[in-house]
Amino acid sequence: MRSGIRGVLATCAAMGLVGSLGIGAARAENQGDVEQGKKLYMKYCATCHGPSGTGDGVAASTFKTKPVDLTMLAKQSNGTFPTMKVLSIVKGDSPVAAHGSREMPVWGEILGRPLDTGMYKQDDVDLKILSIVSYLKSIQK
Repeated sequence: MRSGIRGVLATCAAMGLVGSLGIGAARAENQGDVEQGKKLYMKYCATCHGPSGTGDGVAASTFKTKPVDLTMLAKQSNGTFPTMKVLSIVKGDSPVAAHGSREMPVWGEILGRPLDTGMYKQDDVDLKILSIVSYLKSIQK
């Protein structure tokens, strides 16, 4: 049995759910997941990226470089939301200096690796990440 984001992606692809939406259409694209993603975004990301995702969070002024405007990701990728790239960044697999090391991103063990390693805990974490990505996709300009 596959687990983690790759497993979710493989399952979605096998079920024909990836399609034009990119990844996770089965779970991450419904309104409940966008709302959950917004709540998680506000908790883990808005301090730097701002409540609207434009890079104007309360901590933004402490950085040498302004945090990325998350509402422009699709525009900067020729009109296509870069789902896999964003997943990789949110999960901590792609290094972003301001996010900290993979072992301890700014959101700690919560999104990168669950503290409780029970049977479905990684799946729960992966669904949170998919929800955040779904929310980010929903705020594109």
